[in-house]
Amino acid sequence: MAGHSIIEFVDFILKRVYKATPIPDAFIDKAFELTVADVNYHFPQTSREEVLKRIVTNQNELAIFLFRLGNALHQEGLEELKPQVHFLLKDLCSCEIYFNNSIDVGFYVVHGQGTVIGSRNTIGKGFMIHQGCTIGHKTNGGGAGNTIGHNVKLYCNTSILGALNIGDNVTIGAHTMVNKDVPEGATVVSTARMTII
Repeated sequence: MAGHSIIEFVDFILKRVYKATPIPDAFIDKAFELTVADVNYHFPQTSREEVLKRIVTNQNELAIFLFRLGNALHQEGLEELKPQVHFLLKDLCSCEIYFNNSIDVGFYVVHGQGTVIGSRNTIGKGFMIHQGCTIGHKTNGGGAGNTIGHNVKLYCNTSILGALNIGDNVTIGAHTMVNKDVPEGATVVSTARMTII
């Protein structure tokens, strides 16, 4: 039942896309299952039906689902189907998450408006990111991505720039610019200079 509803929902939102191309059901089902696993990592009692409800009412879970859908298409090399999902992620969620990122289970976007996760980052389990955050490169044109460990939390309006290594269980406080590696278990807060606690 839920699988059919999520497929119907994707068909519905694709109507926002100019000359949309249908997405095979298998990719939609896979993205939904991955989203359920992401949500259950943080909120184990959340039912599949509740996750579906939150996706279709454009709550935090929609951004996660659209990333998982675009990433599944990317992994299969279906480049022609990715732009429409990218458009929907920006149009419906006001965020941009490149589909060539590797993000493990437990990915969670909280009020994702204005959040950008640039390309080629490797991110561990339990990653939680809030609104207005940027994970990117120091120079235009790309470069190596960041490596972010397990159970890392980024609070609002933080930035990680460069090819940095962020350890496991790191918390980055609001309005903080991270421009150097952060060791495991650290809390980083914004002062005149980045401070690792």
